[in-house]
Amino acid sequence: MSTHFDPDAAAAPGAGAFGLPFTVEEAKVVLVPVPFEATTSYGAGAADGPAAILEASRQIDLFDVEIGRVWEPGIAMLDEPAHVRAWNDEAKAAAAPIIEAGGAGGDPALEEKLALVNLRSEQVNAWVRETVEGLLAAGKMPCVVGGDHAVPFGAIEAYAARYPGLGILHLDAHADLRDAFEASRGATPPSSTT
Repeated sequence: MSTHFDPDAAAAPGAGAFGLPFTVEEAKVVLVPVPFEATTSYGAGAADGPAAILEASRQIDLFDVEIGRVWEPGIAMLDEPAHVRAWNDEAKAAAAPIIEAGGAGGDPALEEKLALVNLRSEQVNAWVRETVEGLLAAGKMPCVVGGDHAVPFGAIEAYAARYPGLGILHLDAHADLRDAFEASRGATPPSSTT
């Protein structure tokens, strides 16, 4: 980290998360961007959440009366993974007609699209889990920023494996604890976390 960082100055153009100069290697807290929204059935734009959070974070005042210099241990954000964005785009296109129809309903063409959506969702969960596991092993505190409500499932699995008995406070409009929604397993937690 630069020894000349001024937490009271405006964020430099292209600065990291919160305008901080930390690299992922230097930071204690690492934000994991997950640009995925294929299982979102109402509206769109959640896949752009990580980039929007990064941009908006540069406007946040780092001063905190009670905590003090909370930024000092370091906060950084991984680069947005292009392969996850590609999985999202492919799965979102496949999911659109399924969502419009209210499910696959036994239609072979929709069932094929559903299989692709579920595969891409599983791949995202696996990538998030592996990424968070690696960061935890490196002594980091990974935090997922994303996309739709399904993106933290891999992180929950990684944290639960690392910290048995971990409690989770889940805030969402709905709990998403069913096995599938309109036959899409991507919108629900992997079976090991239910």
